[in-house]
Amino acid sequence: MDKPAHVDPAGFLEKIFQANSTETLVLVGLGMAVWLIGGNLLVARHYRRMGKSAWSGLKPFAFPFKDFNSREWIVLVALAITSLLLFGFAIGWR
Repeated sequence: MDKPAHVDPAGFLEKIFQANSTETLVLVGLGMAVWLIGGNLLVARHYRRMGKSAWSGLKPFAFPFKDFNSREWIVLVALAITSLLLFGFAIGWR
């Protein structure tokens, strides 16, 4: 039986950073930051609106989407569009 190939995470990350321009990496970083930070803030504000602790969103399988109001849905869609646009600009950057 053949052994699986050895994966070098440091070498993999080094190749990613060398193969892409600084602008591309910045745009990907911004897209990730918008999605992760914005999404966490949105869920925390939702739980505060519902009268729960902002940390309630960290429980496994705690999906608050069924109780979202229209403003929270609009913010979620805006976050998704913004982050996808940033990712798209990063892919098309050259």
